[in-house]
Amino acid sequence: MAAVKVATFNLYHFAAPGIFWHERKPTATYSPEQWQAKKDWIAAIVAEMDADVIGFQEVVSYDELAALMAASGYPHFFCTGHPIFDEDDPAVYVNAAVAIASRHPLVSAHPLSGVAGLPDDTVIDADFNFSRTPVDAVIDLPGIGETRFFVCHFKSQGAFVDDDDIDALPDWRDKVRTTYMERAMSGVNQVAKRAAEAGTIYRMSRQTIDADPEAPVILLGDLNEDPASHTISILTQADRVWSWGSVAPDAIPEEFAYLKHVYKLYDGFNLVPMQGLMRPNTYGGIHTGTVLDYVVVSNGLNPKNPRRRGAITKVEVFDAHFDVGPPKELASDHAPVVATIETPGEG
Repeated sequence: MAAVKVATFNLYHFAAPGIFWHERKPTATYSPEQWQAKKDWIAAIVAEMDADVIGFQEVVSYDELAALMAASGYPHFFCTGHPIFDEDDPAVYVNAAVAIASRHPLVSAHPLSGVAGLPDDTVIDADFNFSRTPVDAVIDLPGIGETRFFVCHFKSQGAFVDDDDIDALPDWRDKVRTTYMERAMSGVNQVAKRAAEAGTIYRMSRQTIDADPEAPVILLGDLNEDPASHTISILTQADRVWSWGSVAPDAIPEEFAYLKHVYKLYDGFNLVPMQGLMRPNTYGGIHTGTVLDYVVVSNGLNPKNPRRRGAITKVEVFDAHFDVGPPKELASDHAPVVATIETPGEG
């Protein structure tokens, strides 16, 4: 059987020298020598991963990433192209973009537009949009066929409080009271934002699956939540269904039982048996980090689906740099995740 590999890779501030991340200070930008070392490290990891398609997060200098990927054997590249810079200091970026690189031609690629009617059916405001606009692409994968890809970077964790707001308060009682209140409200917003992003990707995926139940759909992303979180369960529909209307969960007619699997998405790591007793961390470190980065797929790539168009057979985390690599500024604070998908053959 043939195989293709797909990967997700958070680059950690891919911003050329002279661009600062989040604030203007010497430790928040690269020297030319550091920038070259970072690009060299990325190229080496990309070669080691040997993936056919890579989704990237934290992309600011997207033209430089496109050139680096072209030199690495990925001539097909698309970036949403909308890093956001500080209005008061255009050298400081405050939000990055995502991108996709492929060895195979892009049938289509564009920034994800629309939220699939999510505000109509939830408490989310009508003006909801993603914190970072995802890539929505279609690639004709060898042996699998046209596959819809999403590349995402969900809303960051952390309840952020504006230092200037607190500094402006002269009384310490007010400083403490206001910090807690602003942090609580900010926490509500960031959790709700990620949940809405997860729900939107599920609904957008369903557009493809509803039209073709075995369609291959792949999400490559830094989802900023751990595997047991409610956000991930919104995306994958992994929580148990307690009834189908008034019908018990296992009493669905046998001829329709397969539908229980068709309309779900799957964390690729969980589709591979014997992956190990402990899931490798993808963020922060081997021993002290967590899992934030995922390859999520539709039932069309589920090894248990007899009608599948491909089957995930391996998920790898390239985390050696957490222990022995360069510092995160010259590497990344994330570890790339690579999924191998076996295909029935070339086609």
